[in-house]
Amino acid sequence: MIYEVLSLFNTPDKFVIQPHNGQETLIIDRQTGDMSITMDSSAVSRLIVGTPPTTIYGLWGVLQLLSGPHLLIVQARRHVGNLRGHSLWRVESADILPYCRSSLHLTETAAADNEIYLQLVRESLRTPGYYFSYTTDLSRSLQSACRYAAESVDYTATPAAAAAVVDATPLCDRADDRFVWNYNSLIKLRRFPRFALPVVHGFVCVRTVPFKGRTIDYALISRRSRHRAGVRYYTRGLDEDGYAANFVETEQILSVPSSAGTNQTANPNAQALFSFVQTRGSVPLIWSQYPNLLYKPAPTISQDWDKQFDAFVAHFSDQVFTRCYGNQVIVNLLDAVGKERELCAQFSRMCSLTEVTRRFDGLRYEHFDFHRECSRLRWDRLSLLLERTEPDFDSMGYFQAAPDGSPQRTQHSVFRVNCIDCLDRTNVAQCLLARRALARQLADLGYAALFANNATSSNSSESKTDPDAESLESVIKLAWSDNADELSLQYAGTGALKADFTRTGRRTKSGALRDAYFSAVRYARNNFYDGWRQDAIDLLLGNYLPERGELSPFAQGRDWKVWLLPSVLLFGLTMLTMGALLPPEHWSEQMLFSLFWCTSVVLAIFGIFYYGEDFVDRPRLGQKFSRQKRSTV
Repeated sequence: MIYEVLSLFNTPDKFVIQPHNGQETLIIDRQTGDMSITMDSSAVSRLIVGTPPTTIYGLWGVLQLLSGPHLLIVQARRHVGNLRGHSLWRVESADILPYCRSSLHLTETAAADNEIYLQLVRESLRTPGYYFSYTTDLSRSLQSACRYAAESVDYTATPAAAAAVVDATPLCDRADDRFVWNYNSLIKLRRFPRFALPVVHGFVCVRTVPFKGRTIDYALISRRSRHRAGVRYYTRGLDEDGYAANFVETEQILSVPSSAGTNQTANPNAQALFSFVQTRGSVPLIWSQYPNLLYKPAPTISQDWDKQFDAFVAHFSDQVFTRCYGNQVIVNLLDAVGKERELCAQFSRMCSLTEVTRRFDGLRYEHFDFHRECSRLRWDRLSLLLERTEPDFDSMGYFQAAPDGSPQRTQHSVFRVNCIDCLDRTNVAQCLLARRALARQLADLGYAALFANNATSSNSSESKTDPDAESLESVIKLAWSDNADELSLQYAGTGALKADFTRTGRRTKSGALRDAYFSAVRYARNNFYDGWRQDAIDLLLGNYLPERGELSPFAQGRDWKVWLLPSVLLFGLTMLTMGALLPPEHWSEQMLFSLFWCTSVVLAIFGIFYYGEDFVDRPRLGQKFSRQKRSTV
């Protein structure tokens, strides 16, 4: 168990961290960086005399910048809900504190760079969607946690004995490192596990719903991977190690009284747990789509087929075997025409290769052209996707645990869903698949008719006449639409598109207008702000480590085109405006005047879009985006 509430004493020489409910005190020397634990309360009192305490709610970790180490702390938290008796929390505010009291030891350039690094870290900490728990491993699904417990003890051990062994293991040691966003920051704190707080990034929602005279807990947890993490256009596809951009594991959990339905037990307060896991991730090929001022830049796909194959195999080997997701049902929502056509074709080709099907005999590929099938607001056609995947549900199953934690059923495979962003279309599809899985779980509890078979609509007669069904339906829709908005905000910078369908069960004109607004905001952010956001993520995750003496990554100048072409455009528009407002003496001169400046404006606009890559905000840390490198992709 991790200490919940701490008092931080920021003295000139040390950070002194005292838990409110513990005897040990963590002392960090601000000069040497050494950390130690003491139980000597009198020595601690002498250290903190005259220093006011600051209440904090966890230690995020230690981050190295140019001026030295910095301590990251959780300043404020919000209770999200309780699951299986454990409290889940959301980070509301976090901050970064320097060990060094001044930056006078740095050069002027290094001091300026250090301030920029601090701004980047704070930018990343302000991103919504960081969650944690002091008592349970939020980074693992129920099935993964159960498997971890089984692997940690002798196979003859009882569930209670296995749980005791796992509970004795520090959270930072048993967490799934893919989803711990402060994994690298916690390295120095791992020796003090009761102070090391693992933080996941994504979405967590817990809702209590009245159900047949009892209450059930519905939870939705999305865990974003820290591998190949980033923003929309700067992280696409796979890297050479097989890590996919925007990879997210989403788990739907249902906690019900074990005496509900047909499963009667002696303890009416015992809770049975049901879990269904899906994943999403960028199209598992090596490809890129760097911003260039166009609304939708064309994807660039690597032509090195050997690297493509190796990365593809590495990705699914990790998913199927290492991470134990089992067989993969790939649901590809890409367009078969337009700019997504070639990417879709290459993906289909890779999945059909004999070498791939031989290695992954349980890999199944399902292409559903979302935009074509659901064009003209024909969203009822999503039922086709459910019909095509119905046999997969039969073999996939779901995870179920008894009140004592012992597994009753196992999920044997997962849906891996993707569109080009793995946001809007993906969330709609995953919501429908999760709802179908929930209907099966309730059917096994004896409530087969609670949901209509057509999961693409909430307007079934059963939902209207059964208040429990209506209440649960509303919770599911709100949870999945909130999940869509939060994941989209983290990756693309705005709320999700198509969220009105997830939230209400139908597509609306107001939802289309909302989507148009968000699309415009995405265009602006992705072109003119996302380089900064990518740098912030890389710095927080430890993908980039600042070093003294290095050339400043922020001193790179802009090409002459970046200031000349906008200047010509602005001056040309000014001259045209003046020509329109001032009365001309000779019409022929006025026409030549207007023609000249119209031509200048058109050429300036053409030049800006032709050299669009020079105008966008590009990352400065740890990534190279030269045209020479992109031309070899």
